[in-house]
This record gives sequence, structure tokens and C-alpha cells, in this order.
Amino acid sequence: MIYNVYIPTYLKAYLRDVWGTVPLETFIIGSIMVLDNIIAVLMQPWIGNISDKTWKRYGPNKKGRRMPFIIIGIPIAAVFFILVGVFGFDIFSNFQSSMFLGFILLLLVIGGFNISMALFRSPVVSLMPDIVPKEYRSRGNGFINLLGGIGALVGLFVFPMIEKSNTLLAYIFVAVILIICLVILYFSIKEPEELTDVEKKEKVKVIPTIREIFKREDKSLVFILFAIFAWFFGYNVVETFFSNYGEDILLMAKADISMIFGIMALSFIIFALPAGLIAKKIGRKQNILTGLGIIVVFLGFATVFSLANFPALAVRTTFIGMDIPYLALLYAGCFFFMGIGWALVNINSIVIVWELSGKDKIGMGTGIYYFFSAAAAITGPVIIGGILDLLNFGLDLGEGEQYKFLFLFAVIFFFIAGILTFFVKKTGVEGESGDLPPEGKPEKIEPLAE
Repeated sequence: MIYNVYIPTYLKAYLRDVWGTVPLETFIIGSIMVLDNIIAVLMQPWIGNISDKTWKRYGPNKKGRRMPFIIIGIPIAAVFFILVGVFGFDIFSNFQSSMFLGFILLLLVIGGFNISMALFRSPVVSLMPDIVPKEYRSRGNGFINLLGGIGALVGLFVFPMIEKSNTLLAYIFVAVILIICLVILYFSIKEPEELTDVEKKEKVKVIPTIREIFKREDKSLVFILFAIFAWFFGYNVVETFFSNYGEDILLMAKADISMIFGIMALSFIIFALPAGLIAKKIGRKQNILTGLGIIVVFLGFATVFSLANFPALAVRTTFIGMDIPYLALLYAGCFFFMGIGWALVNINSIVIVWELSGKDKIGMGTGIYYFFSAAAAITGPVIIGGILDLLNFGLDLGEGEQYKFLFLFAVIFFFIAGILTFFVKKTGVEGESGDLPPEGKPEKIEPLAE
């Protein structure tokens, strides 16, 4: 979250300060911002698959298939995150004589950070379904997302306050939190030697698994995966470029932009646990469709107010210490309701993928889920960044004016995600009466290819 909010503004400043007006500025920023997601696409399904088969000793009287990756990955990620603080922001003043060298070092540090993150992301997500029965997984995933939302709040509210006074200290602060999380996991989680609701199978390879998904007669998993791609496409476009939108269109400081965008994380936290409980009542599919509907409505409002010219909304005011236009307050309201919708969508989607992937392939299902979400994160900022630059050139807009079209492209892809979700027929057992056979016994999910 911190990476996606702050780095685009520094890349924009770097491009403009060194080269002046760059015709493909948005495309270049988008291309750089997706480097981390390329690493995720290449590594996470592979790591998830390996962790399914891993059972190593990592401490006295402890074993685990997931924890070895977590123990290795988190400390390395913490070190690289601090280096991002050192190189990512001081580099522009320290390498004036060789900006190319500084830029390469920055990319290497960011690459190292994201490789270390990919080492433990699939294993840490797979811990919950390893130890929680499947009838409680929507609620369990809701609790995980609640904690993730709290982390987002720290990144979007606490981090900016520290960063204003000392950039490096802010990054050290986050790195310390990572290490604390590792200590808590190490001493509180004891992985079961025999997994709950899991049948032992032969190994599964990523490419044959994806191929088998598309060959199935029931295409529910195919549709939910492409829906996941569509809504992450839309979300990542907003997340990547909203900080630049805030600077160029709303004329706001980076820390204040973070606060406004953080409203979405706040409402996500509030609704994370209720979203899991609601899924039990109305079903995962209806939960997701409701969430997508909320997002489309309020993102549509944001689109209208972004493209139309309302002089009254450009008037500036002071709100909790922030110098912002009234338009920013309107966006804060839209983000609040979008966060509720995002909770309804995210809490349930990965659970559907787990259930439809097959009982013994939870780690593999996690990897496939992140493959599609990361693929969207890769293509979204690059494609939409390029389109925004073309609009800037074709319509002869002023510097940064292309960002006014940001919400329009995001709402289109959330709408597409809703259409794809309509074609999902099965979502697992919990909350979906259509997934239960006549006797009321849980339906056996067809396993993925061996």
C-alpha cells in the first residue's frame, strides 16, 4: 500500500525534474510500478506449490510446510524495505552526476524487496485454510482482511505523519512491524501435520493445473478467475495513479492524498468481519455481486465529478489539518462506500477459488488466485497509463490533465467483473444452497489435474 501510494509521485517528480515534459509519462510510471507484480506472477504459484509439499523442521519441537518460507522471507523483506527508504528517495539528490546509475540501483532494491515478499506471501495466506475447517473460512478470511486493513491504515495514516519529519525513520518503523509479525507467527502458530479437509494427492504443476481448469465442464472457476482479473485491473489503476491525480488535479500534498485514499481502508476494516458473516446468510456470489454494485455506483459518481467542471468543488478548505478542495471530501465519501463494497468482494473471492481448486490444492489455489490478481496489476497500470497518455496527446490536455479520466476506466472494469460473476454457478458449500446435493451432504469438488 505504501509502495503504490508514494512511489508513483516520486517517479513523476523524477521524470519531470530530469527530463521535463515526457510524452509517455503515465505509461512509463505504470510500467515501472508493475515490476513487482511481474515478480509475483512468476514466483507465487510456484512457491505455493512447493509449500504444499514442504514439511521442514524450523525450531524446537516444531515443524511446518509454510513457516520455513515465512521465516526466510520476512527478515529479508524488512531489510530491503528500509533500503527502499534509503535509495528510493535520497537517490535523486545523491546521484545527480549519474542519474542512470541511481535509477538502476533503485530498481535493484525494489526488485529485491518484491522477490523477498513473493517468498512468503502464498505460504502465509495458505496458513489459515490449513488450520481452519472450510465452513469457517469465509469468516476466517474476513478476520485476516480485517487485520490487513489495519495494516493499510497504519501505512496510510501513521506512515505519512512519520514520513513528514523523517523518511528513513518511517521505513524503519514499517520494517520493525514486519519483524514483530514474524515473532507472533512463530510462537503462536503450530501447523498440523495432517491438514483439515485434505486428501493426499500426487504433485500438481502450475501450467497443467491452469489447463485443466479451462477443460472442466463447469466453468465457474474460469469465470471467477477472470472476474478477479477484471476487478483487480480496475482497483490497481486507481491505486497506482490516484496519488498523481491528487497532486496534479486536486493540488494536494502526498501525505494528505494518503489520508483521503485511506478512507477506503478504514471502511474495509469496519466491514471485513460482517462481510464474512453476510456470506453465510446470502451466499458468496450474492455477496460479491452486491459489493461490485456498490463500487460501480460510487466509482461512477467519482467519474462524473472528475470529468465535469464544478467550480464550487474546487474551492479549498481546511479539514483536520489538510488543505484540500471540497472535491477531495466528496471523493472521501465515495471511497468510504467503495471500501464496503471491496470488503464484500475480497473476503469471499479467494474462498471460492480454494473450494473449486480441489481439497488437496489449497496452496496451489492460492497461487492461481494471486496469478490472476497480479496479472491484472501488471497489465492495468501499463495499458491504462498508455491510454491516458494518448488522450493527453490527442485532446491536447495540460500537464497531468490526463488523470481526470482515471475513474472512468476503473468503473468499466468493475462493471465487467460483475457480468463475469453472474456466470459463476458454484462457489463451494457454505452459504450456497445450490451447491448442496439433495441429501444435504457436501458436494465433492473435482480435484485439479494430477
